[in-house]
Amino acid sequence: MKLLNRTIKNYLQYSILLVLSCTPLFYFSIKYLIEHDRDDELIAHKRDFSQSLAYINTKESIEFYRLMNKEFTLVPVEVLPANDSLFTQGRYDSSAAAVVPHRIFRTGVTVDGRNYELQIKESLLNSTRLIGAIMSIQLLMLGLLVGGLIFINRRLTKTVWGPFYLILDRLKKYKIDQGNALELPPSSTAEFRDLGLVLMQLVQKSQETFFSQKEFTENASHELQTPLAICKSKLELLAQTKELTEEQAELVGSLFDALDRITRLNKNLLLLSKIENRQFFDLEKIELASLIDKSIETYRRQAEEKRLRIKIDIVQPLLLTANPILLEVLASNLISNAIRHTPESGSVTIEVSASQLKVNNSGPPLEQPDKIFQRFHRESKTTLGSGLGMSIIKKICDVSGFRIEYSYINTTHCFTIQFQN
Repeated sequence: MKLLNRTIKNYLQYSILLVLSCTPLFYFSIKYLIEHDRDDELIAHKRDFSQSLAYINTKESIEFYRLMNKEFTLVPVEVLPANDSLFTQGRYDSSAAAVVPHRIFRTGVTVDGRNYELQIKESLLNSTRLIGAIMSIQLLMLGLLVGGLIFINRRLTKTVWGPFYLILDRLKKYKIDQGNALELPPSSTAEFRDLGLVLMQLVQKSQETFFSQKEFTENASHELQTPLAICKSKLELLAQTKELTEEQAELVGSLFDALDRITRLNKNLLLLSKIENRQFFDLEKIELASLIDKSIETYRRQAEEKRLRIKIDIVQPLLLTANPILLEVLASNLISNAIRHTPESGSVTIEVSASQLKVNNSGPPLEQPDKIFQRFHRESKTTLGSGLGMSIIKKICDVSGFRIEYSYINTTHCFTIQFQN
């Protein structure tokens, strides 16, 4: 979740909690105040009735008083109510033509020596409408307040965090191997200024370290070519000596194997360096299927030794505009990797379609599939190879504008290259 959305989410949760908790409290508070006001009116009516008792001493006067004051009701009783009481009850209202809530005050009085139960009622219809109107206004105001707070917070947050998102966007687009300096936008916020300064210093140091290591690798690879060639020629002369014993010949063979591995590693490092420096800029129209056939022929003997089943499926011919050397290395490394890591009697499938190349091979799953394109990464220390083959493939795809993906489905390793052109 983005920082902006997280901030708004916290505000929204607090606002909803505030509305849910305050609305019932506000409703019952208003209701209590209105009922309390009605109770005061009812008690005042009771005092007025008590003052009028001196003039109410016959049934006719009682009936006249009831007709003049319809909110008063006198009911004859044998025993007076023990206590006065106030309560709310639904009563039929002729003006509203419906049963509406009334606030009722009940007490006992004695008129002309007879006991009566006096009930004084006040309609709460207008009060209920008033409460509804007040609640609607309050909910509208709370809604506007919450919406305004979210809107203002969003605008303010975007303004305050704008430099942060710009810095983040520049970092995402920055590539250390291109040699460009990291340029970050100025900010009026001290924390973002400090962050930008620290990031630029960190990137500059990382860039210096990267180019130092790159220069060292290039220089070391170039400098190693001559000593390696001399060592190989000397070993060849030594191998032609007739006085070698069988044990010495085995030692010379082991040296040849080790020297070949060092030579391959040196060539791969040089190739990676040239790819990163973009020294392969010549483009040609290349038929991918013919390149695949050529690579298959190169590694056919290794495939036959392991009794592998190789299937080539050209769904649709694919003509690419790319550097021929890089494309040949790409196809060769993919196919050699598939053949090398497929167990005996396994299968390798190569499929060419309108815009992609798929190379699938059977085999057990990888322990660290997320590191498959890292330099010098090998799943097994006993596996032959420099650990640079997949790194070279990834780098070729990056500089050529291709996209490579790896997946493992149903005991099958799947490499898919999507060609943009």
